[in-house]
Amino acid sequence: MIPGAGPHPGRDAPPRQREGCRLRRAGWIAGVVAAVASAPWAAAQIPSSGTISVEQAADATGAEAPPPLFVNALGEVLATKGFTTLEQPGHAALVADLRLTREEVGSAAADVPVDRAVASPGGVGGSVGAGISVTLPTAKKSLAPLVRTRLELRIRKRGEEAILWQGSAITVRPAGTKTGRDEAVAADLSEAVLRSFPAQPGGVVTVP
Repeated sequence: MIPGAGPHPGRDAPPRQREGCRLRRAGWIAGVVAAVASAPWAAAQIPSSGTISVEQAADATGAEAPPPLFVNALGEVLATKGFTTLEQPGHAALVADLRLTREEVGSAAADVPVDRAVASPGGVGGSVGAGISVTLPTAKKSLAPLVRTRLELRIRKRGEEAILWQGSAITVRPAGTKTGRDEAVAADLSEAVLRSFPAQPGGVVTVP
């Protein structure tokens, strides 16, 4: 039985009752079709190839200008999905509108890289009384700010407002750490936001 369409009358039901049930079923089906057609991505087929450029969303009020690291990371992931990414905006057939927001939400103890200078005896030619200083990377436990980074992406045709695909990903990481650097955050969020493409993600993708 179709939900909302009422019980199906038997063969022996009066013709008027059978006709009423048929009309109710037709109305229910028409409502479902209309609801699906009204979805923002149903107006056009989601593209899986073509030229595309990553640009800051026009309505990105309160968002920062996307650093090149994030633009490049998204471009690399889009290339694995079949697109040809163009660096200069204004020429690609498709636009990937990027909205990036970052804010501190607390602090936590974390391993923050520091430089440690180590003196080595012996100078040029092993001369006595001279030495060289070598800087070695190390880590020190300290209090680091926790930064919440949210990346939102919408794909549309250039010159059109209709959204063909959209997704978002978020992570909270301590700043200044190995995983909190822009390179790591950009790569991980870009992969996460497009992981299900061309399927629409069920919600905001959370990245540890």
